[in-house]
Amino acid sequence: MKNSVKYLIVISLILSLFFYTFPLQHSHASRSANAAITTKYYQNHKNLIYPIVSNIHNKTAQSKINAVLTAHIKKSAKAYHQLMQQMEEDKKKDFCKDSPSRCQYEYVTNFEVKNNKKDKLSILFFDYQFTGGAHGNTVVTSYNFSLKDGHLYSLDDFFTSAKTYKKVTSYAKNYMLKHPDIFYPDPKEFDSFQITNQTQFYFADDGLNLIFQQYEVGPYVSGHPVIKIPSSLYSK
Repeated sequence: MKNSVKYLIVISLILSLFFYTFPLQHSHASRSANAAITTKYYQNHKNLIYPIVSNIHNKTAQSKINAVLTAHIKKSAKAYHQLMQQMEEDKKKDFCKDSPSRCQYEYVTNFEVKNNKKDKLSILFFDYQFTGGAHGNTVVTSYNFSLKDGHLYSLDDFFTSAKTYKKVTSYAKNYMLKHPDIFYPDPKEFDSFQITNQTQFYFADDGLNLIFQQYEVGPYVSGHPVIKIPSSLYSK
């Protein structure tokens, strides 16, 4: 009888250990599908902010992604230093001496993580520049990666034919015309409008979000308007 009790206790311990171990392994696999994002200041400059990714299982993919992100901030840093040099030169000119506030130029780079799940990562860079006038201008640049191999996606990966681009363009036009509070209300503004592989985008649930530059499809107050393209529109 005692041996039977001992046997049951051992079996119970083994089963408990089995069911405890495997859920932990599953949880670890789920976490590894996302990247860890660290905010960095390029050359310790408070105006040049960019991300670095880590915790990606494929270290080659991680290196590829970080190389792209670092290349962007280096380009931004170059633009920043050029603008600051231009500001110092302009300050010597009469129009700056007459109105010094006109020549307080600014350049700021920041980023936003828009998607970090299901082995896909979307990061938007915002490069803001002010060179006088009523307001500055911000350019948005999107980067969309596979966390599995570091592939940098373009719209060509999803809109695989001219026919699909045409279909998406038509969908976007119809959407904009139905939302004149955000986009230009005059249909003539979109006569030559086309979605191309240069249109910025980021991953969304069940589709892609197209994001546009200031003034591209709407007034300044609309910022960077977004239109979601459902996957059913371009998936085979």
